[in-house]
Amino acid sequence: MQDYDEATAFLGEWGHYQRTIFLLLSIGVIPNGYVGLSMVFMADTPKHHCRLSNSSNITIEETSFTNMSLLLPLEGMDGGPVYSKCTRFKTQLQDGVNDTARETEHCVDGWVYSKDRYISTIVSEWDLVCENSWKGPFTMSVLFLGMTSGAFISGQVSDRYGRKIVLF
Repeated sequence: MQDYDEATAFLGEWGHYQRTIFLLLSIGVIPNGYVGLSMVFMADTPKHHCRLSNSSNITIEETSFTNMSLLLPLEGMDGGPVYSKCTRFKTQLQDGVNDTARETEHCVDGWVYSKDRYISTIVSEWDLVCENSWKGPFTMSVLFLGMTSGAFISGQVSDRYGRKIVLF
């Protein structure tokens, strides 16, 4: 069996031309990493709650001034009870009235998002929360599936018809 260096000796040395081609081909690969990492920042889900029907201007930052227990139901989470992000009470009660069987509804008026970390994300722009939260990860899965299938298909097509025809 031949040594690797002996088997590849006919290719010649790694010269200026090979370095140039390698760098030029790498330019097209580098942005792919940014595409995958960009969703970490663009698709972050900010703090949110239902937009309230009686006052559409209550922001996340102003909730400390409002008795939110009259407007939003509490849900049990790992760290303790938190206000619901996907439901609200149908009717608003006044302070001091106790009604334990209040009806809830989904957020029919939309959501209010916190702007303390990001001014805007694709989640806040397109309301990708609650029943639509699956759309963000699904989009990335379709993107990477398309990139994978494109890599396999373009290799076969360019071998059959030529690389210049496929690339240009």
